[in-house]
Amino acid sequence: MAMYDEDLLKNPFYLAIQKRRPDLCSKVAEFHGIVLVPCRGSLSSNILSTCQFESYVLKPFEENFQTLNGKEIFIQGNIIILGTGFNYNLSVPVLFEETFYNEKEESFSILCIAHPLEKTESSAESTASSISYSLKNIEDAREFLGRHCERFDKYIGSFYRTFKEHERKSLRHYIDSVNALYTKCLQHLLRDSHLKVLAKQEEQMNLIKQAVEVTKLLFFHRCMFTMSLQDLQQKDIGVKPEFSFNIPRAKRELAQLNKCTSPQQKLLCLRKVVQIIMQSPSQRVNMETMCADDLLSVLLYLLVKTEIPNWMANLSYIKNFRLCSSVKDELGYCLTSIEAAIEYIRQGNLSERSTVSYS
Repeated sequence: MAMYDEDLLKNPFYLAIQKRRPDLCSKVAEFHGIVLVPCRGSLSSNILSTCQFESYVLKPFEENFQTLNGKEIFIQGNIIILGTGFNYNLSVPVLFEETFYNEKEESFSILCIAHPLEKTESSAESTASSISYSLKNIEDAREFLGRHCERFDKYIGSFYRTFKEHERKSLRHYIDSVNALYTKCLQHLLRDSHLKVLAKQEEQMNLIKQAVEVTKLLFFHRCMFTMSLQDLQQKDIGVKPEFSFNIPRAKRELAQLNKCTSPQQKLLCLRKVVQIIMQSPSQRVNMETMCADDLLSVLLYLLVKTEIPNWMANLSYIKNFRLCSSVKDELGYCLTSIEAAIEYIRQGNLSERSTVSYS
């Protein structure tokens, strides 16, 4: 929920409902219900004078809530959604929740909401912004999905096992698999009678779709960008067997890069890495023996497998603070090669390169 707070005991709406309808305050405690209280800044004298307070007192009804004047209200995550009985569609964000007690020590909840339930131009604008805000991350999505998360976890678990069995498939295969998972999850949600009613409202259907997408794509992102790269094999990006012999030595040398403190030292480290890559098991060979594509393949593999998190910082440090440099020297060649490999990965070309090699 949003980081908002106020003293509800001084809230004009709460004071008004206590003064004008003390019976409602007594009833809500009897069934441990909920009172919706618009935040202070959203209130006007007109709202307080014309408000139907019964619409703001909720009692449990089946799996959702019903107002004391018989209208239906859904609470999805941190969003209040108006249902049957209201003459308009409206969603209101919940700002925070507090628990209150009456003189008999019976408890009830107060939800401070962003604006009144009566539809106004400003509340419609607020609703649009709150929808996008409510599902910013996986926590918001899971809160919105509620009890359905357990079923989703089973679907995703099954997808994970299938994913492991079918690694090295084409990009088209993954797109189709994710779309199938998305459809399956969406169909499950729409079997819920209450969500099915909500889905008739375009903005609520979009919210449901967002929740499904955020949940399933978080997992798929981990599969694609963590597992796939860490499980990357030399053959996946075209490393030739004759250049793979010295990769373990080159990796150990490259791992020393962050221990080098000057641009020159870092370049010497990179040059040694290239020299090790180009050294045959029996004798050293010249740079011309390895073409640029061969060197790029090995460097791509090393960049992925060597756990150096700040490649761009290293590259910027070398380029901007190396005061005595020549692009034509051997060190300059090594720098250009490393820069090309880093840019290749940054542009997202590595996933395409590896997919093509085993599709």
